[in-house]
Amino acid sequence: MRINVSAPVDKEILFKTAEEGNIKRLKEIIEYTGTNLDQRDDEGNDTLHYAALSDDRETLEYLVERCSFSPLRGNRRGITPYDVAYKGKKNISLEYFGEVTGFKYEEGYHNPVERGFFPDPSLIRVGDDYYMVNSSFHFFPCIPISHSVDLVHWKVIGYAITNPEWAELDDKDGGRGYWAPDISYSDGRFYITATLRCNDDSEEKRVQMVTSSTSPEGPYCRPSWIHDDGIDPSLFHDDDGKKYMLLNRGARIFQLSSDCSEKIGKASLLWLGVCRKNPEGPRVMKKDGYYYLFLAEGGTGMGHRVTVARSKTLYGPYEPCPHNPIVRQNDESQLLQCCGHGMVVDTPDGDWYIAYLTLRRSKDGYGFTGRETCIDPLVWDKDGWPLVNGGKGPGVFSRIPKKTKSTKEYPDAEYYPAWKNKLWNTPRALSLDKIKTKGDSLLLEGSGVDLNSKASRSVLLERQSEFEFSAQCVLDTDTIKEGESAGIASYYDENSYIKFGVAVKDGKKGILLSEYVGDGYKEISFTAVDGIAGDVVLREECYGKKRVFSTSSYSFTVEDAVYLSSEGLVKGKRFTGAMVGIYVEGNSTVEFKDWNTTFHSEDTF
Repeated sequence: MRINVSAPVDKEILFKTAEEGNIKRLKEIIEYTGTNLDQRDDEGNDTLHYAALSDDRETLEYLVERCSFSPLRGNRRGITPYDVAYKGKKNISLEYFGEVTGFKYEEGYHNPVERGFFPDPSLIRVGDDYYMVNSSFHFFPCIPISHSVDLVHWKVIGYAITNPEWAELDDKDGGRGYWAPDISYSDGRFYITATLRCNDDSEEKRVQMVTSSTSPEGPYCRPSWIHDDGIDPSLFHDDDGKKYMLLNRGARIFQLSSDCSEKIGKASLLWLGVCRKNPEGPRVMKKDGYYYLFLAEGGTGMGHRVTVARSKTLYGPYEPCPHNPIVRQNDESQLLQCCGHGMVVDTPDGDWYIAYLTLRRSKDGYGFTGRETCIDPLVWDKDGWPLVNGGKGPGVFSRIPKKTKSTKEYPDAEYYPAWKNKLWNTPRALSLDKIKTKGDSLLLEGSGVDLNSKASRSVLLERQSEFEFSAQCVLDTDTIKEGESAGIASYYDENSYIKFGVAVKDGKKGILLSEYVGDGYKEISFTAVDGIAGDVVLREECYGKKRVFSTSSYSFTVEDAVYLSSEGLVKGKRFTGAMVGIYVEGNSTVEFKDWNTTFHSEDTF
């Protein structure tokens, strides 16, 4: 039979042919028409996403082995063809994808591994245990410390600063505070350093904090302060016992005292990077006789990337890696964007991985969950250069690293009472005498001011880890007085938040919904309700930028809460992420009898 080259077919025909497993017709389309095989549907699904539903091995083999489609390529929500096969219970597709990837579906993990405002990862391995720190900015306790035995499942076990008198946060604007921490280990001690970013009108805008402990979870000692301007400090402990700090711009280095508490000598520039745009996040590691220097470049937006160079001597000169950037997202249609600030770690078995930050955007185009932490496998080529995912960008779905043999067990990190097993955070430090538990209830005393004040502390928050969630609280309204309110807070910082609760106004008790955006309240809705007394149930449902607040009798909708994302408002430093929790405005002590959140992930089933 003679087949003539014909015109391209519509993508709907291509996808339908793949989904039906019509291999004869599929080959004709691919080999004898000019059809663009890079086409995707509105959700970002490609031809292999549809073919995964065919459960036809010949079709899958043809697309993967002859046409270079990948079962691990995600759509706009991070869903891969492997996910499609799993959700659709397509056993032949699952078996084949397992053979191609080298792991069964249940052995895989989705990035990010730390979801919801876990930016700027720094991690180490000590024996059979991995430890990681992330930025906390103006939230307290400062700098969460997480533990893992497989680099994927992390548990917060402590904080670098838990003493409010050491935190230096009381006057800091939202988005300031502790930036880009680093964790290291030497001579039996764990060291954590970070930049304390002060307000713009401060005499010293940036100062470096160093603290240490013999236990990874702490407690950590009173911080020391290194007065050198820059951000993103890291410590390097060389084989000869000397200690160094690296800072941006680019990678500047200077020696520290033996306890890392004092600066010795002047800083020297090691390397300014490849693109030389906002070079920051410098880290040095030593391997096989080389000093490898990792940088974050391109700014924290869409051009963010990880680059690396190496030298036989610490002070260089440094030779750039031929694979640079080793991590960068070049496809703006993918889920994981703004990838950078990387740090590598090895496993006890000699495998290597890189941790880096990323940003997910909702269907509305906003990164409500803030910058998060990803993990990807890293290999060293024959010339000793690092390579991540073959240079194809961040991984969406990968095999979980082998668990270590660690036998350590850490209790949940606790500073504020671990009510409802949540890792509570507050903007700046809330005095512990303002919060108590009573049976299954929590008593929260107000700070006497509204949430737009830096003096407001009575806001207990957890990270928003997904774009869609539901939250519910039950509070006793009897102690709320004139001019006060209490309830659910959807919070970014003192410049942008939503209050939904019970308030008393002009002697009447009712339901309050108020949106604070920028410099004032955008909307205030107060509905007086006769007979409110005792317990009231409040509920919030979030669908990207849309939020629905309700009681048993009333419902309110906020259609466009983009100001709860970093991109949705221009004011101050917007580097954190949306949070949700409970609040008290006023001076009263309010009893919360329940709090529950359910987060809905799109890329896992």
